[in-house]
Amino acid sequence: MKLRGQLNLLLLATALVPFIATSLFSYQLNRVAKEESSNHLESMIVAKSISRTLNQNAQMFDGSAKELGRLALKQHENVQLGLYSKDRVLQFQSASEEGVFATHLTPEGMLSNLYSWQSSDSAYIYKEPIFLQDQIAGYFELRFDKSGIRKETKEVYMLTVLFFLITVGITLFIVQHWFKRNMLVPFAWMKAEMDEVAYGKQNRTTPVKRGRTEVGQLMDNFANMAAHLRAIDAQKQSEDEDRKKLIAAISHDLRTPLTSIRAYAEGMHAHPDKREEYSKVILAKTEYMQRLIEDLLIFSQVHSTSFSLSLKKVDAEELVELLFDGYDLEKEQLRLSTSMEIEPAEVDADAGRLVQVMDNLVTNAICYSPEGGAISLYATNKQSCLPPYVARTNDQRLYIFVKDEGQGIPSGVQRQLFDPFFQVEQARSQTNDKGVGLGLSICRELINQHGGTIDVYSSPPHGSTFFFSIPCIKTEGGSE
Repeated sequence: MKLRGQLNLLLLATALVPFIATSLFSYQLNRVAKEESSNHLESMIVAKSISRTLNQNAQMFDGSAKELGRLALKQHENVQLGLYSKDRVLQFQSASEEGVFATHLTPEGMLSNLYSWQSSDSAYIYKEPIFLQDQIAGYFELRFDKSGIRKETKEVYMLTVLFFLITVGITLFIVQHWFKRNMLVPFAWMKAEMDEVAYGKQNRTTPVKRGRTEVGQLMDNFANMAAHLRAIDAQKQSEDEDRKKLIAAISHDLRTPLTSIRAYAEGMHAHPDKREEYSKVILAKTEYMQRLIEDLLIFSQVHSTSFSLSLKKVDAEELVELLFDGYDLEKEQLRLSTSMEIEPAEVDADAGRLVQVMDNLVTNAICYSPEGGAISLYATNKQSCLPPYVARTNDQRLYIFVKDEGQGIPSGVQRQLFDPFFQVEQARSQTNDKGVGLGLSICRELINQHGGTIDVYSSPPHGSTFFFSIPCIKTEGGSE
């Protein structure tokens, strides 16, 4: 909602507070008035009933006023009754407290208010003579308690005032909270963000919930701008760090084979009889350097902003056959097995780049497999055929597994395997020609470009399984 609309709602709510309080007060007063009228009517009915009883039994007045009073109040216990003789002397009272009824009334005090209802702070008062054979035998006075109505009226006043105060307090709290939430906090957050962008300060402010108001849109735009600037800065720092690592890796990994090549080249002059042996070593070192330079070139390509895949729609089974083809491990004294369980499906893939990924994974498996060991290649797009360590997804994906029988990879370093320049060994060793640690990083980048994922499962010393997946396209006869 726009700020203007929210302000209008707040103003409307503020204006409604006194109106609602007044309406509530008026409603309560009307209710009390109706209740008072109802009580007055009931009192009149009771008064007529008591008057009838007293007049019908007026002969009891002179000899037994107390019995007459009890008889009259037999069915009206909530009424206070006072009986006066014709001389206006109190003969009987039902009130337990003294002073409720006067012990003697003057003629004016008795006769002035006969047959009329009088109201005091605590009761309704009604007086009437008692007749015996057309002669006045005495008088009676009734008092109907109305303290409950008075108390209820007072409660109405108190509740109305309390409601008004609470409503005003809640309204002020809402207004203050709205102003803080929509003005003070967002502006404080944006100021902190500006300081961070301008001066490079670390942002320690609490994230702010952004609404759909103009301020919220401003915050979104500002946050997007700040995030973009931070992303550019982080990317620049990351590129600088990668560049430093790349230079260090090149310096380190090229220096050692170059030193060896020079040493063996000089040895060929000093020991002509060992030229053949030394030439083989020089050839091996140059092959290593060539492979290293190729990895560096590919790494630079896949991390370039201009890099893109040449995606084509291919049949999943034909792609797997292409990826599994061409590996002969007899000279490596290793056994190779391949299998696939694939339902009809197609994938958008750059076959050449996936072959690079497969070559890297198979080469790693060869390097770390013991002599006489086995390497297994497996592919499937069936969820039911996946190993338990693979997370299930809702979409159909093509999974490729490369399993070796090496020593395995410690769990503490498995997540770092795909970082650039990372190797399981604590220090690089070119004696076994296992590279500079870019192969798996290249694999991850290429699989990410396909919209897929790559991971490793290893439980030392029972070998390792590298696997990756790419999304499938549903075809007729295929399944999701």
